[in-house]
Amino acid sequence: MAEAHSAGDWITEQGLRWRRLAPFGVEVDHDLSRPLDSQVAEMFCRLLDREALIFARGQALTMQQQQALSAPIGEDVHRAHAQDRGYISTEQDQAGGRGEFSYHSDNAYADMPMAAISLHAVDVVDGASSTQFVHAGQAYRSLPPALRARLDVLEAEMVKPASGYIGSRLCDIDDPQVEFSMPFAAVRTNPRTGERYIAVSEMQTARFLGMERDESRALLHEVYRHLYAPEACLEHAGGAEISSCGTTSPCNMPAGTLRALAGAYCNGWWPA
Repeated sequence: MAEAHSAGDWITEQGLRWRRLAPFGVEVDHDLSRPLDSQVAEMFCRLLDREALIFARGQALTMQQQQALSAPIGEDVHRAHAQDRGYISTEQDQAGGRGEFSYHSDNAYADMPMAAISLHAVDVVDGASSTQFVHAGQAYRSLPPALRARLDVLEAEMVKPASGYIGSRLCDIDDPQVEFSMPFAAVRTNPRTGERYIAVSEMQTARFLGMERDESRALLHEVYRHLYAPEACLEHAGGAEISSCGTTSPCNMPAGTLRALAGAYCNGWWPA
């Protein structure tokens, strides 16, 4: 697994300074608390579509500034409880506040997965927690041809698991408790970019449909060995980050190390 590190020199394009990371993604050097002019916003969105993940260090954003930053990507998704809008904290009594999540992609069990998610670490202890990312589009392109052809025609049972399963590989559990379940193609297309990506994930895929559970489990394990291969994973601690559809991540938050992680969520499938 690679920590986020530079794989290229700093470049300035359309007023935005950035550099490529390995194995994927970019880091930008820009004050994101200030409104982006049209050229910078266009470059920011282009980088997100092309590179799937944007990091920015040393940021201090209010929720309103974070929403403004995400606005060119897509319409903001309003959460049910405004007072808890997008915050995860070890100081709150919530399932997502402590412990490690397994790999997942938000809303992967819905007709319209999130087009992008913006996360901003507000108060963290350096080096004590991190988020790992994989590029599900990149992984799809590099699948062995036989496995890719098999995955292309399969459907999976995609679920929103109950809170007790958010750190699990769901396919290894017989009859897990879930809040929501829908069948979807195992490979989906990002409408913003046209990129095909692996849509199954540890946390949200119960099984492949049309096969016995043991066969389904074995095949999912084969996909996960490729999708979550250590050399394909990027690890990041702190800062602000925006990831696009087709990027899956687990978040590791040991007790007492992260007070708040603010999130803004965009549906944004269709241009305004």
